[in-house]
Amino acid sequence: MADRNPRSAPAANPLMKFLPIVIIVIALAIGGFLFFGSKGGNAPAPTAGPAAGTAPGAAAPTAPAPPAPVVEMSKEQLLKEAGTAFREKRYVAPAGNNAYEYYLRVLDKDPNNQVAKDALREMFPFATPIVETDINGNSLDEATREIDLLAKADPSNYTLTILRGKLDAKKKQAEKEQAQAAAAAAAAAAKAAAAAQAPAATPPVASAPPAATPAPATPKPVATPAPPPVAEAPPAPAPAGETHAAQLVKSAAPAYPPEAVRGHKDGWVQVEFTVDPNGQVTDAKVANSDPPRLFNTAALDAVRRWTFKPRMENGKAVEERMSRRIEFKLGGG
Repeated sequence: MADRNPRSAPAANPLMKFLPIVIIVIALAIGGFLFFGSKGGNAPAPTAGPAAGTAPGAAAPTAPAPPAPVVEMSKEQLLKEAGTAFREKRYVAPAGNNAYEYYLRVLDKDPNNQVAKDALREMFPFATPIVETDINGNSLDEATREIDLLAKADPSNYTLTILRGKLDAKKKQAEKEQAQAAAAAAAAAAKAAAAAQAPAATPPVASAPPAATPAPATPKPVATPAPPPVAEAPPAPAPAGETHAAQLVKSAAPAYPPEAVRGHKDGWVQVEFTVDPNGQVTDAKVANSDPPRLFNTAALDAVRRWTFKPRMENGKAVEERMSRRIEFKLGGG
């Protein structure tokens, strides 16, 4: 057996020859990936996968479809909707879906449409009680909208004047109540703040009892002349109170007689009545009317439901005789 030379190198592995080439190729691949990835747009964008939590195979959520455009109604469609609203007693409410607005839109398209004109005139007596109910229920914004809507068909109707007066009185009353509530809240807050800042009450300091003093000598009585009689002063005059005429506080719109609605008749009634010291209407009588008797009962019934602030003379409530003219007008035409 031949002797080994301890300094001779072991035989080289054939794969070791290619190791430098493999290292160079890997380094070039990593560098290229980092270069193109940093450019942000040269490499193709990855496709969006399903949202987190979405079950495999489930359809991805889609954006909601845009609302369909509102189609303007034709005159025939408006008349159909107005008739439906009238049958369902949606005379002036809700906003945007009532008979009055539909018929007014018909007149916008056809100002001479007689069907819409007649319907608005005949519907007026049925709509005004709704407005009065909203006023009494403190739905003041809704009542304002309804009065403005009725005024578009008949701006000079006297019933609207009465309703506006009642609405204004309600608004003033609401503003007064709000101011009183705010003042009461401010006073309560000021009182609470003053109580919080007030120093704690200190206990009273006990004082020594006063030393006994000798009783004073009793003076001898001295005769004095009687004072002259004093004349009594005249009584002060009573302060004068406020003086003003009777003022309407609550009104009631008259009901339009059905026979007048069917006959498309307008008219007026002059009513005389007394406002008693309690503000109530008494002794109401018809002074004149046109046409005679047609509107008398409706006018008297409405006036008897009115309430006034009575006439004051020097601070004392007294009765007052008054006269009012009640207009009955369907409007339109």
